[in-house]
Amino acid sequence: MAEVFIVDRVVTAPGCGQTFIDSYLSGYAPGARDRGMELRDVLVSPPILFDDRPNVVTITWSLPSPQAWWQMTWQGRPDPTVARWWDGISELVVERSRSVATRSQDIDRTENSAPMPDPRAGSPAVGVTRLLDVVESERPRVLSALRTAADAGGPMRALLEPTEAGSRNGGDILVHLRFPDLNAWARSDFDDALRDPAITNVNGVTYRGTPLHRGAGTVYRALLLRVPPEVPADRVSAFEHELAMMPTYVSTIRAWQLSRVDNAIGNTGWTHVFEQEFTDVDGLMGPYLMHPVHWAVVDRWFDPETTDMIIRDRVCHSFCRTDGPVLS
Repeated sequence: MAEVFIVDRVVTAPGCGQTFIDSYLSGYAPGARDRGMELRDVLVSPPILFDDRPNVVTITWSLPSPQAWWQMTWQGRPDPTVARWWDGISELVVERSRSVATRSQDIDRTENSAPMPDPRAGSPAVGVTRLLDVVESERPRVLSALRTAADAGGPMRALLEPTEAGSRNGGDILVHLRFPDLNAWARSDFDDALRDPAITNVNGVTYRGTPLHRGAGTVYRALLLRVPPEVPADRVSAFEHELAMMPTYVSTIRAWQLSRVDNAIGNTGWTHVFEQEFTDVDGLMGPYLMHPVHWAVVDRWFDPETTDMIIRDRVCHSFCRTDGPVLS
């Protein structure tokens, strides 16, 4: 796989070039090395450390592969000291950016955009997704009871399955139901079944939308996330656009829907849900995670080390097997 480069570009406050470099190398670099990053260059422009002017400091790190990049992020993001370090040196910085790159010769020029289906006509369906934490010994009983409750509610589609290993904050049982409209969902009374004492936590969303579909999948995945209300509308639109373009580049996504949330359940006020059907688990854990549109473009919205981050709360990433179409 291609080597990955992380480039920090920092415009220092006037007269603070050397102080910033010293702070970066002593305060940030040791932890970065512990996360697997290799320091390649620290460049200063102009190559004069002024007392009364800013400098541009460009710092380049490398990782051997996209997989190593993901391992680095999974190790660093739960650590609050990383974001605190950047906050702590803010008085030394006028502006900064982080980008992710690879060598030009390592770009896969044989990869073509995946065919995109035409939007479907008709009214948006109502989607209901629930991620349930369940006492382990009670999971078979609870799953059976929930399937009975779902069938009684008459949804157009119903998926109730144990979550797969690799889900993050995704619960033990994933529930996805689709109804023709809000009245049909209200008549189902499905959420009454979630009062079972063996269900210890629920994260959930209700929303409307029309999926896009270009083939059959065997894995359903739901991503629940929250965009804070203070994020400007144009940045929210840019974020949504980049999420929605991912299937253009990742052919293992066979169906998908990005929706704004009408109603959220749980400790987080979820604002968006991004659903996909994948060819299989390998299609999720391989091409989806490893494609540069994910780690070099979209992930910046989630990365506390970038100035583009808008997703500050922990997300719910949950997936399960499916024997039939879900997003249709």
